[in-house]
Order: sequence, then structure tokens, then C-alpha cells
Amino acid sequence: MNFLKSEKLVVLAACFLGLYYPTSAQSKMPNLQAKGLYMPANLKIDGKSDEWTNKFEAYNNSTDFYYTIANNDERLYIIIRATDRNVFNKIIEKGVTFSTKNGSSGNNSSFTFPYYINDTRRLLSLDLKGDMNNPSNKATDADIAQNNKLLREKHRFIKVEGIRGVDSLISIYNEKGIQVAELFDVNKAYTLEMLIDLKLLGVSTKNDKKISYQIKVNPIPGYAVSENSKIITSSGNQATPDQLAQLNVLLAKKFGGSDFRGEYVLATK
Repeated sequence: MNFLKSEKLVVLAACFLGLYYPTSAQSKMPNLQAKGLYMPANLKIDGKSDEWTNKFEAYNNSTDFYYTIANNDERLYIIIRATDRNVFNKIIEKGVTFSTKNGSSGNNSSFTFPYYINDTRRLLSLDLKGDMNNPSNKATDADIAQNNKLLREKHRFIKVEGIRGVDSLISIYNEKGIQVAELFDVNKAYTLEMLIDLKLLGVSTKNDKKISYQIKVNPIPGYAVSENSKIITSSGNQATPDQLAQLNVLLAKKFGGSDFRGEYVLATK
């Protein structure tokens, strides 16, 4: 197990008892999307959810983001929207992996975006001022423009696995039938879109009824404390085993991975 450096532990220990993670206000939404949707004809892969009037089919409690899956006769579409800083920090650093398993063809595939050429951590300095969990506290146009500029500059690659004839690492500007886009908006929310040709998945709306899928937020490794860690809390006392366990829970929330699985029913006209 990797452990935090001592100076990071001191800082975290000084504040972890005061950290607060709000309970989900989306509990009334389905945890998994229940039905297939046919893509609107005017859909653009631009990091915006305008075509859906900013409404989503589900809010998954494991990954803490909204999502919708849709398709037409040729393509599969995924959109996610994260409003929690911890969630989109993990996404912009380690990416989201969308995986499919098709029962009739036996094809297994996965697509990870964003993806860096090497595994060096490259935290983006996203300066979104104010409380991320307060929707009335909007970011300025300048803040959002700067953050989206950083996304364009840093996120240039998609990792692809299980697709014959497609390299394992491709540019976001490709002719392989895979499109991605991401944006922050003035509400300080992060939206990611992905569009994949069904033929790459070995899927056809004429022959297939559904697709098994997994969506995973990849973890930022190296953040954990051992039960023997010598940590001084803000009160000046050494952290107890229970406090260390609580700290690990918070670290897992902030840096750990999460995922969910489901079955998507292909929509037809």
C-alpha cells in the first residue's frame, strides 16, 4: 500500500475532522438508467447537455454523477455530469473508463478519457472560486474560459482496448469513430461526452437488443494511512485508530475509484 508523505498527513490530519461531504440531493433519481434513448438528430459532441435540456436519466450513487446513455442506428452515446469537486478532480486527472461487453458477439472493449501518455500525475490548477456545492455561487466567464483552456491543452488522448484495428492510444482528433468532448460551465459543473461507432463494439441495432456496460471513475493512487501512522490532529493529540479509519474513509472519497455496471437497451426508431 502506498502512503501519504508525512507533511501531507499533518495537513490532512489537522483538518479531516472538519471535512464535510454533503449527502446526495439526487436520491429521488434512478441509480441506473432504465431504458434506451434514441439520440436527437441535432446532437453535438461539445461538452454541453443542451440537447437534453440539461436533464439526465440517472444519478449513480457509487460514482456521484448524473449520466445518460443513448444511441442511433450507427452510434452509442454517453454523457456524464459531475458537480462534486472530488469526483471531477479524479476524472480530469485519471479519467473515466467506459467498458462494454456484448453477449452475442463476445466483444469486450473499453475507452478511457482523458488519458495521459505516461502515468505522471498532472493535476490541473482549476481555480473555481467559492463553494462548489452551492449552485447559486456561479463562476465568472473568465474562470470557466481559463479552466476549459487547460482541459483542451492537457487532454489530448483516448486509451482504447479490445478494438481490432484501433491503436491502444489515439488522439481525440481521430477518424476511428470515437469522439469525446468536455467542458466546465458557469455552475462549476463538469460535463463529459463520448460517441462511439456501434460497429467498433460489434453491435448492431438489427441483431442486438442490449449492451452490458461499466462506467468507472479511475482512482488517484498513493493516498492512504496505515493503522500505525503517527498523526497529530488539530487538537494536538495523536490520532486514534478510529480517527485514522475515518481519515481513510475521507481519503477514499477524495482520491479512490468508483464504478457501476448496468445493461443498456438499444433504442430503435
